[in-house]
Amino acid sequence: MATKTTESKAEQPEEPATEDVGVDTDADFTLNRELTADNLIKDYVIASVAASIVPVAFFDIAAVVAIQLRMIQKLSQLYGKPFSERLGRKVIYALAGGVLGYGAGYVVAASATKLIPGIGWMVGMVSLPVVAGGATYAVGRSIVQHYEEGGTLMDFNANKMRDFYKEQFEKGKDLARKAKSKVKSEGIAEESAS
Repeated sequence: MATKTTESKAEQPEEPATEDVGVDTDADFTLNRELTADNLIKDYVIASVAASIVPVAFFDIAAVVAIQLRMIQKLSQLYGKPFSERLGRKVIYALAGGVLGYGAGYVVAASATKLIPGIGWMVGMVSLPVVAGGATYAVGRSIVQHYEEGGTLMDFNANKMRDFYKEQFEKGKDLARKAKSKVKSEGIAEESAS
């Protein structure tokens, strides 16, 4: 006599509701990525402000460009996009030179004032950190915007990003002023502690 086996409901695996899970997961992933990108950019703004405070002329510019390149590399990793140092430099120079125009010359001049004994370092300290931080913020936000639209470094068009970059540069200068105050106050606190 053949016996009929029955499976209990507990033994049967449940199928996940794929329609609802996928949408929430994508939205959560996108939100997490955007928040991570914002935090990365802010960290690199602080680093740019700190680097531009260094009293060595022209070292500050090289340091800020290196910081911006590292930021682009990290954003590229976050968005799963290919990174090339050569293309990253082109993006930085195209945005800073093409959008700021006079700004690139200003940055070099502000850095060069650090060569003047005494007062030169103070002149460079007044505005270079704000410009460096603002530019770093604007570069980062421009890269994120481009990546969000599906682009890569290979198809980055600085001409299309000019207005967005200018807007982000102004926001970045405000953030850089706050970062400069923070870096300055932490430096004073460390000096008084020692």
